[in-house]
Amino acid sequence: MPGLAIIIPVYNENPQVGEVLDRVLQVRGEQPWEIIAVDDASTDGTAEVLEKFGDRIRVIRHAANYGYGASLKTGIHATQARSVVFMDADGQHDPAYLPTLVEHLQQCDFVIGMRKSQEGVPYIRRPGKLVLKVVVNFLVGRVINDVNYGFRGGRRKLYLRMLDVLPDGFSFSTTSLVYVLKSRFTVRFLEIPSQARKGVSMVRIFRDGMNTLLLCVRLIMLFDPMRAFAGPALCLIGMGLLYQVYILVWKGLHVEGGAILSILAGIVLFHFALLADQIAAMRKEISAHASLIEEHLHADRD
Repeated sequence: MPGLAIIIPVYNENPQVGEVLDRVLQVRGEQPWEIIAVDDASTDGTAEVLEKFGDRIRVIRHAANYGYGASLKTGIHATQARSVVFMDADGQHDPAYLPTLVEHLQQCDFVIGMRKSQEGVPYIRRPGKLVLKVVVNFLVGRVINDVNYGFRGGRRKLYLRMLDVLPDGFSFSTTSLVYVLKSRFTVRFLEIPSQARKGVSMVRIFRDGMNTLLLCVRLIMLFDPMRAFAGPALCLIGMGLLYQVYILVWKGLHVEGGAILSILAGIVLFHFALLADQIAAMRKEISAHASLIEEHLHADRD
């Protein structure tokens, strides 16, 4: 059983995936690291490039294009390594930093790579990333400068606990980061330079801009709805009460409809947040229990 698996999701990366894998193999050297390339139904000849590496790497192919996060999930399920490291196949991540990341990973549960400032990020994508960063920092209660860098690693068994609540798309990185920071795991951030992407980006501005807004809402609802909605709910109740007191003082015994509406809206919003909080907690517990059952079944089969 290998101690480490390097999982590389691949989708239409023909121009550069061969070079990336060559560099990963060079860095690995004699280390007993498992290298898993998950081909997410590429159509540009990527499969042929992967075949040339023979048994030096393990290749898993999806029958259809399921998404970036789905590829990472496939790699996690496919290995029995104690730890997993994720890196992209587009040339942004320098394999030379793998030994440093692995060294830090031996001392904590997760190591999260961070870019220096906004290097390697197209200007047109920076506003969306800024909005997402503000939401994540609000949820975790600390300042995280880079919330979706794909070069990172962690304990496989801990990733298994969260897989059922993680998305299949590009938001896998951000969602898993928030999960890790909201849990009792030891996390270390490591600044790793990012290189310019080679090839054509799979990101579409309008579509992924809307997905970013949806991701912000999903993160709030999954990880801390009380933090997001309790404040506005109490403000509505407080404003309603103050308005009603004002009416009583200046107009005598009179119930103001606007004040009652504000109070009721606050009460409804608070109970909505409370219900959402309980559902989110149940989802995470179910995901954790499901991973334990799967691990026991896999051990019995072995």
